[in-house]
Amino acid sequence: MIKALKVTMTIWGATALVFGLMYIVNPVYLAGLVGFGQIADYVRWIMASSGAVLVAVGVWVMVAARDPVRHINWVRFEITKTLLFFAVTAGSMVQGYVSFSQVGWVLIMFAVFAVAFLVLYPRRALRGT
Repeated sequence: MIKALKVTMTIWGATALVFGLMYIVNPVYLAGLVGFGQIADYVRWIMASSGAVLVAVGVWVMVAARDPVRHINWVRFEITKTLLFFAVTAGSMVQGYVSFSQVGWVLIMFAVFAVAFLVLYPRRALRGT
């Protein structure tokens, strides 16, 4: 299970890193990708700032993936983050801010990784410490 958690964390960290860089380098492309159309300049700044956070998180999740039991708070952080992102995305869809066709893939991605982190959480390894 620990090996699967390491792989999951590495994939998730790399995903955050790639999307973070995309948010920084070309937020207009990403906005168009999900059908947002034109975005205001301040939204570009918000996206680039969010990208910086994603890059930092991605790097440190990949570092923590080398020893998830030792860095258990990073696993907990990712469980919390993925569940919150799922809830915020679902809530935004319910309120009509975005549609499933725009962000459904994000909703599914966060749900899959939230479940993966919960299933792979190293309960047994933590009991021994």
